[in-house]
Amino acid sequence: MLLALTGALAVLAQTVVLLLFFVFISTNLAVVVLRRDRVNHAHFRTPTALPMLAIASCLLLMTQQAAENWWRAGLLLAAGLLLYALSAARAR
Repeated sequence: MLLALTGALAVLAQTVVLLLFFVFISTNLAVVVLRRDRVNHAHFRTPTALPMLAIASCLLLMTQQAAENWWRAGLLLAAGLLLYALSAARAR
């Protein structure tokens, strides 16, 4: 809600897109890492080049984002890490 109150709708949308790039990168990195796991059943395997190209395209598109969006996304990611740390500390 704070993000919506601090800027125009277009800025909000651009920040969400930037955060989605982080999600897409982490998903494609997971695909690359999980390719190393051996399983005993047949399953779908994508060529290594596809997730690597997806990561590269996300990184390229992320370079097109304005600095304002990076600040907003950074603050949101920092807030998420803080909440995660608090939750982990409480669970111990």
